[in-house]
Formats: sequence, structure tokens, C-alpha cells
Amino acid sequence: MINGKIDVFDKIDDINYIPVIASLISFAAENKWIDGKSITFFQKNSIFKYGKHLVNPYHTKKSYEILFNNDEFLENTLSFADSGGLQELLMDNVNISPIDVLKWQEKYCDIGFALDKIPFKKNLGTVKVGWTFDEINFEKCAEITKQRILDAMKVRIEYKSFKYYAIIQGTNYKLYKKWKEIIDSPGIDGWCCKSPTNSSASLAETAVFAIKNLNKPTHFLGVGQLTKSIILFYAKKYFKYPISFDSSSYDTGAQFRRYNLPFYFNGMESIKMDKDEKYNISNFNEFCSCPACNMMSKIMDKPDKDKYMGYLISLHNLAQNVYIFNYLKNIYKDSDKMRIFVNNYFKEQTAEKILQCFDYIDDAVKNGVEFAKQKHIHIFQEFKKTTRQQTLI
Repeated sequence: MINGKIDVFDKIDDINYIPVIASLISFAAENKWIDGKSITFFQKNSIFKYGKHLVNPYHTKKSYEILFNNDEFLENTLSFADSGGLQELLMDNVNISPIDVLKWQEKYCDIGFALDKIPFKKNLGTVKVGWTFDEINFEKCAEITKQRILDAMKVRIEYKSFKYYAIIQGTNYKLYKKWKEIIDSPGIDGWCCKSPTNSSASLAETAVFAIKNLNKPTHFLGVGQLTKSIILFYAKKYFKYPISFDSSSYDTGAQFRRYNLPFYFNGMESIKMDKDEKYNISNFNEFCSCPACNMMSKIMDKPDKDKYMGYLISLHNLAQNVYIFNYLKNIYKDSDKMRIFVNNYFKEQTAEKILQCFDYIDDAVKNGVEFAKQKHIHIFQEFKKTTRQQTLI
């Protein structure tokens, strides 16, 4: 307890799923509720309740402040706040102050991330967003990040139960280690790690780095669906401290009407409307018991149902995440049970890749990092980077 309040770390479990507050926040206002219930997971009157979340103040600042000031969040909520480093990289002429970031995080959240200078460049002229690692300015970005941490520390309210995490950047084990050596400063309460690709193997290497080098609670940024998050559940048995990970992947419901089937997690269907404005699935509550599906079945005959459908599907997807992650929290210490789960839950090719990552993690912990990387080199992919000659390799 600090000043009569629960310390933040007392609210953290051994492993924590932190959904990113995304488009659902647009349905937090009372004029968009259904039968007195909000289509969210973080409010006291939410249809489905889950007491952990991450907020990005650069997308949802005003709405979040209203909810906070009206005391609408669930009791003992564990809230994380993004730093804005990615927004600085993506948005033109954005001048983000590390001091202002810290002050906002301290006021509205439990855990905040230090504003980092990201050592990547967005690839221009491509259909899909791609990233190039800025090898030339890597150490310079780390030095800027350290100075931002020091600047923020000068105004930090020490007595408040708020935790300040520093983000580690890089593309592999050695670079993560170099970045940490540069930015490490007194007053950092925890660490953030970010896998540079969507590869499960890349996340496995990131986890191995954290196991070997980090001695404080650690958060993994942007982990995504089960094919990646299961890597962290498997690795958790080697961590001495609590870990957490965030994801906004559940929000594909609102974006694309993609629905996580409750009886097969990786099977996803798009819920579509025909020419008569009828959905191809209507009896949601007959095969899924979550509150969102129960509500979807109730509103099928309402003329304004389409206004709610995508957000309800997202809420269903989040509920599926919570259910499956709660199961994994019960078995992650048993390697055999984890492997049985993978073999039974994923398609054969996907299961094989995940199990290879499990093997790599075990080898790295037991036989050394370099030995394991060399032995399992076939599961890793090269990352594009800028060289001294400004070319891509």
C-alpha cells in the first residue's frame, strides 16, 4: 500500500493480457448503450467486464479523460498508457514532450511507457506499411531516449503509486542488449520489449532476451493473436518477474466483422449481411455463451442492428481471448500440456512453427543464447536495415 492506495504491482498477475482500448471506446457514451449496458469491457456497466487495458492517448485522449473523471472504470482497474513514440514517427510535425507524456500517464493510468525515439523508418511508396531498421542512427536514438527518460524523471511524483517502464528497441538479442545498456537509468520500474516483426520466432528471441537480461516486470508491446501470445505463455515459466502483453487484434470485429469461432480459436469467419439485410449468422447465443453473443441474438430484428454488430463482434473476440488465456495461465508451467495444446489447437503447419519456437526457448535457457540461435537459425528471418551506404539489404 502507498498512501492508503493499492500499489500497482499488487494488481499484476503472473502473466497479464492487456487489451488495447480501440474503437470500442466510441460506444462508451450513454447515448450508445443497449438496454443500459455499454458495448465495452472497461466500464462498470459494460456488457463484458475485464479490468485491464492499455490506452493510446493520441487516439482516445478526450474520451478516456471523460470516463476517468466520471469514475466509470471498473474497480481496481490495471491501466497502461502508451508513450506516443510511434505517433511521433508516423505523424508529420508532431512535437511530443516526454514531460507532458509522463504527467498525463501519472494522472490517468497505473503504468506508463517512457517516450522512446524509435530506430526505424517507415517504408514509403509501398501498399503495405513496412519498416526499415535504422542501423546508422540506432545508438543516437537510444541516447535521445535516455535523455527523455531523465527529463521525465525530473517531474515524476515519487510518492504516487505509478510505474514507469522504459522501452527496449532493436531487431535481435545483441541490439536489445546494447539499447538497454545505453538507456538504463535509476527510477525505471519495469521494461517494455517490442518484437520487430510478426514472426513468432522473433518474439521468441525477444522473450529469451528478457529472460536473460531483465530483472523487473516486463511488458511486451503489440503481441497480437494466439499464434504469438502463446510464445509468451510458454516462456513465462523461465521469468522471475511478472510479464504482460498488449494486443488490439480483437478489434478486427469492428473493422472487418471477423468473428473468432468459440469452438476453434484460429478459425475466423466474416459475419456478412445479404441483400435482404439479414446476417448469415443469427443465433449467436446458441453456440457461444459470452455476453456479447447473447446481446447480438437479442438485437437481430432491430432496424439499427448494423450500428452495433461490429463492436459486439469485437467484444466477443475479446471475451474469447480472455477465456483461452485464462486456460493457458493454468497450464503454462507444464511444458507437455502446452505442447499438447498446440498440437490439438492449431493447424499442422502452424503448430510445427510454434513448437520450433518452444524448442528454441528451451535451448537458449539451458544451453546458451548463441548455441540456440545457431541451432535454430532456420526459423528466423532477416530484417531490412539501412547501412552506411544508405542502401537496403
